[in-house]
Amino acid sequence: MKKLLLIILPVLFFTVTMQAQKTWNFSDEGTWPLNDGIGLDPVIIDNLALYPHSSNTNMGQVDGSSVDFGDGFVSTNRLKTNGSGGADPTSGQYTPTVRYLKFAVTGPCDITVWARSGGSSERTLYVTDGSGVLASQTATDSSTPYIVSSSYPGGAGNIYIFGSNNFSLYKIEVSANVGTTTLSLNKFAANVSTNVRAVGNRIYVSDVKLDTEINIYSMTGALVKSLKTSNDTDFSFKSGLYIATVKTAEGQKSVKLLTK
Repeated sequence: MKKLLLIILPVLFFTVTMQAQKTWNFSDEGTWPLNDGIGLDPVIIDNLALYPHSSNTNMGQVDGSSVDFGDGFVSTNRLKTNGSGGADPTSGQYTPTVRYLKFAVTGPCDITVWARSGGSSERTLYVTDGSGVLASQTATDSSTPYIVSSSYPGGAGNIYIFGSNNFSLYKIEVSANVGTTTLSLNKFAANVSTNVRAVGNRIYVSDVKLDTEINIYSMTGALVKSLKTSNDTDFSFKSGLYIATVKTAEGQKSVKLLTK
C-alpha cells in the first residue's frame, strides 16, 4: 500500500502542477479566430479575459504577423490591443480600464510576454498586479520583438497586461498558480441610469430612460442571454452567478447577478 501511494502521489502532484501552468499562443487559430476583434463586450477565451474600449470593437483582433523571437519561438499571428489601456502606471494608475488582458492567479508565478510595438511612436507595455508594475518594456519602433519577463510574488489576485498605446502580443506564459478568471465589475463605469438586479429567480431591469442593450454572461464568459429594451422589464432566470453588461447612450457598466 505504501509503495502504491509513493507512486500515485508524485503523479497527482505532477498533474496539479501542470494544470497550474498556462500558455496562450495567439498563433493557435483554433482558439483565437478573432479576425474583427472582440466587439464592445468583455469576453473570456481559454481562461484569459479581454476587455474592450466602450466605442471601439477591434481590441483583440488577431491577424497574420510572422516574427522570430530568437529564443526558438516563431509566431505566425498576433493579437492587437489597438490602443491605450487607459491607465498610466507612472502616475500610480496600475489597473487598466480599457483594452487590456487579465487572468487570475492563486499565488507566486513567473509571467513572460512575447510582444512587439504596434507603431513607430514611443510607447510602453506593462504587466501589473493592480497595485504595482511587475514589468514594463518601452518600444520606439514596430520591428523589434521583445520578450518581457516578470515575477509575481503575491497571493490570490489578478494580473493585467496593457500598453500606453497599441501593442501586438504573440504569446503569454505563466509558470504556475493560474486561477479561474472571471469577468470583474468595471469600477470606472459611466453614469448609466438603467439598473439591473436579481431577486430570487428573477432579473429586474429598472429606471430605463434610454434604449438599453443588456448582455448576460456566465462566469466563464459565455453569453447566455441578450436583450434590448426601452422600458422597465423583468424575467425569470436559471440559478447561478452571472455578469450583466448594460449599454445605453450614457455609457456602459457591468453588474454582478446572483439568481437562486
